[in-house]
Amino acid sequence: MTTIAYEIPFYANGLQADALAARLQELTPKLLREGALEVRVIRSREDAYKFRMSIAIADQETWSRMWNSDTWVEFRTVHSKLYQKPLAYEKNVSIAHGRGPGVTDPYGDEPFGPAKTEDDPRMTGEPVPAGG
Repeated sequence: MTTIAYEIPFYANGLQADALAARLQELTPKLLREGALEVRVIRSREDAYKFRMSIAIADQETWSRMWNSDTWVEFRTVHSKLYQKPLAYEKNVSIAHGRGPGVTDPYGDEPFGPAKTEDDPRMTGEPVPAGG
């Protein structure tokens, strides 16, 4: 099995970044239930309006079914005012992967962290204190 990673860039419309963050957090577990192997959403520290969603899928058929599912159609219809269009994805395959010794998931401490910028100390651009 060759895992396929679909990357979807989002850029929030004016004053909608926190709302988009919350909707992407709500979407993540739904995609896992629909067959995604892993879903990760990251938010830029330099530009709080910029997001990137990565979805690992086992095969093209799963992606086609998921992208055209009620979940995605509803998201793209109901929340389209939150981000700039077009919403286009890139299809990628992994050519290298590695983790530090003893690290199981470097993002695992906070799978659904704060959606609002002001609630997230990581969004300041300053180093986050150890343990927090």
